[in-house]
Amino acid sequence: MADLQDVPNLSMKHLRTVVTLARFGSFIAAASYLRMSQPGVSRIVQQAEARLGVKLFARGTRSVSQTEAGREFIPAAERLLGEFLQQSQKARELDGQMRGQLIISSLMSISHRVLPAALVAFRKKHPKMHVQIREGLTSAVAEDVRSGVADFGIGNAMGLAEGIVADSIVNEPCYVVVPKRHRLGAVPFVSLKDIGDEPMISMPSDSGLRRTLDIAANDRGVVFNHSIVTNQFGSLFDFVARGLGVAIVPASALPPSNGSSITVKPLRPAITRRIGILRLADKTLMPASQAFLEIFQPRFLAAARGGQSRSHSAR
Repeated sequence: MADLQDVPNLSMKHLRTVVTLARFGSFIAAASYLRMSQPGVSRIVQQAEARLGVKLFARGTRSVSQTEAGREFIPAAERLLGEFLQQSQKARELDGQMRGQLIISSLMSISHRVLPAALVAFRKKHPKMHVQIREGLTSAVAEDVRSGVADFGIGNAMGLAEGIVADSIVNEPCYVVVPKRHRLGAVPFVSLKDIGDEPMISMPSDSGLRRTLDIAANDRGVVFNHSIVTNQFGSLFDFVARGLGVAIVPASALPPSNGSSITVKPLRPAITRRIGILRLADKTLMPASQAFLEIFQPRFLAAARGGQSRSHSAR
């Protein structure tokens, strides 16, 4: 048995700071993530190095890199932190109430309708959990998962970086949304050429959905008139309802079918996007994540698949 007196006097704060700096490779980024000052991060890292008796990082003018000792030590520190978090979570659950923080990174289309519905059910079951939602575009969701900022993500399942895997993958169809009394309201389905001359209410140009639609339009010889650009689906539907243009949205973002301000029509030929639940391949999901996904997954899959026969007035 090892002599416990030989164990370096490192706290969880030391380990967390060292691991965070290794992930971001920058004192500025690590300080921002940890909500600490840059000198504070530097001081804690120096303490850890002094107590270990080795240099973990080589400092550059704009970034830091791991030394050979750092490359050996930091994976072990990550495992210790993960095990500590899991055991802490188990201890907190002994009274039957799950506690802690859950960070979810999500595409804005998912956080518009599906995610809030799942959160209502999750909070009723686990009222002592704190949940943070990070809404973003495709690249931001993937980076949140890759960097470990989020416990998991809901985003594009195509072209994933090494180390990220996707579960519950679904090919989600897109639909055309038009004002209630629009000329296309009476047709059974809509093609891209049908709306080529219409003013479009669109997502930003760097969104995955916008790129998918623009590529599909270009392949069919259509150039969209992106008349109004917004990054909020609530605003998009309001603009369509007021007659400012038409939009193409994924099935999971469609509003409930009650009401009569907009009309939803299927696209022919269909345009789909491939989305799923993103996580790190070498990291086991925490119990809180698993508990949330048990609630979220069926809602997510139903919303992404359930619009396949939709053609209705809504909102």
